[in-house]
Amino acid sequence: MNKKQIEQQRQQARQRQARQLVLGGVVVIALLLGIVWWTTGRSGNVSGGIPISRLSTGDFHALAFSAVEPETVYFGHHGGLMVSRDGGRTWQATSLQNADAMALAAPSADPQTLYAAGHGVLFKSRDGGVTWGSLIANLPGSDIHGFAADPANAQVVFAHVVGSGLWGSQDGGETWSVLSSGAPPSTFNLAVGQTAQTLYAAAGKAGLWRSNDGGTTWSALTGLPGDGAIAVAYDAAAQQLYATTLGDEAGLYSSSDGGAAWTALDLKGTLLALAVSPLDSNHMLAVDETGGVYSSRDGGVTWPPG
Repeated sequence: MNKKQIEQQRQQARQRQARQLVLGGVVVIALLLGIVWWTTGRSGNVSGGIPISRLSTGDFHALAFSAVEPETVYFGHHGGLMVSRDGGRTWQATSLQNADAMALAAPSADPQTLYAAGHGVLFKSRDGGVTWGSLIANLPGSDIHGFAADPANAQVVFAHVVGSGLWGSQDGGETWSVLSSGAPPSTFNLAVGQTAQTLYAAAGKAGLWRSNDGGTTWSALTGLPGDGAIAVAYDAAAQQLYATTLGDEAGLYSSSDGGAAWTALDLKGTLLALAVSPLDSNHMLAVDETGGVYSSRDGGVTWPPG
């Protein structure tokens, strides 16, 4: 083998080594990007926060904080009710299974009372969610899209019955009377305001609506950014209204004047469920369309991973 052949072999070896280094670098970069993608929770179109956990249910509908246990929060979906005892980091199934918990209510006035409502479902627990009973009521139907309880009076509840409008009960759901057929038909999320005379309804593409007379008459709130409203929550202690929206401006917004003016919070994207702790106005949870659970301890300013 002459010097020229030896030099050619050396050059080929150097080229192979260079290709291996480049390939190795690509693999490392891909792994690092994968780690970043995984640790940020694969949060779909949501920005401004990192999930603290991820729900694996097929749908994501409702959140409700306990009125007595600061780190206890409930999550409702079409297959039942789940609970977290550590602020949303880990979740366990409850005794309420195979029932549509599309809407939840945990009135502060009676911490042992919980409500769950949805497609063909209206359940009530009187022992903090240990056991549940179906309410036998005079509602015109059982397909309930939107349910709320007065935080100050657990006996005062509201239900939006598909095709029949808004109904109200003064005895914890035992008997009902129609309040209005004027609530938007697409209502699927209800919240009680500062008193039970003020109600808010998130109605998808139809936007966010408000009633100032206990649900009898309704008007649309036109100032909310985005293309419709998904979730709505009201914090009576801080007198703050929160809503999540659809479209190019999808995200979380707050209002301190009942919905006339809105402030965009840092969590952007499609958020399907929202709750504010009645024990701490700074503690909020939200769930995105992929099941990512976001937590804020400073009133929605930041949404860190832990």
